[in-house]
Amino acid sequence: MVLLLLVEAGAVGLFACGAASAKALHISSACAGTRSIALTFDDGPNRPYTDQIVATLASHGARATFFDEGQAVDAHPETVRAEVSAGMAVGAHSWSHSDELPSLSPDEFDSDTTMAGAALSRAVGFEPALYRSPHGNTTSMMLRELRRLGYVSVGWDLDSRDWSGDATVDEIVQNVLSKAHPGAIVLMHDGGLGGGNPDRTRTIEALPRIIEGLHADGYALVTIPEATGLQLAQPGSKAEALRC
Repeated sequence: MVLLLLVEAGAVGLFACGAASAKALHISSACAGTRSIALTFDDGPNRPYTDQIVATLASHGARATFFDEGQAVDAHPETVRAEVSAGMAVGAHSWSHSDELPSLSPDEFDSDTTMAGAALSRAVGFEPALYRSPHGNTTSMMLRELRRLGYVSVGWDLDSRDWSGDATVDEIVQNVLSKAHPGAIVLMHDGGLGGGNPDRTRTIEALPRIIEGLHADGYALVTIPEATGLQLAQPGSKAEALRC
């Protein structure tokens, strides 16, 4: 039995995912049996920052997962194609990063999610099976609808805090390196939090030091599908647990 983190209306708890569950699998960490970590980047694509992050990852032999907003994907589909061409994984991060998603009706949430998935499908030729909700706010309704739509919900258990305007480059680096552990899913950002400050210079400056520090400690940097055994593209398999 795999214990998973469920975030609902700001409450955090553990639940055991069983075959009879009507909710999507929600993971906050990956398989801990190997010395690997999954870096993830939210809120893109956001040029030129996303391009620079992809180039840094590729030049260091690292892979990551990008959770992209549908409206930004439609604006910069070539950037998403570059992510995939460089060996990165992509997932949906809603259409516009709305804070209202948890309070929407199921039909309204389905519409937003479908639009986000369709944008990615237009850009890269497949609809992803991975979804991350804005701010990690994930309700029971959202998990039920994500399962019906074929998605796995992906959270995180290590926050770089690169989203904080007060975080320095040194602090971003230390936030990751000091808490790194096998199977960690790391939250980082290449975009602007649904219309917030899109400048990711500090993330770009911190990233080489993070990669080099994790590599020096023996970690491989891999995508969410590589770290979990879960599939990248739809049709989703309605997975019940990690495939470690």
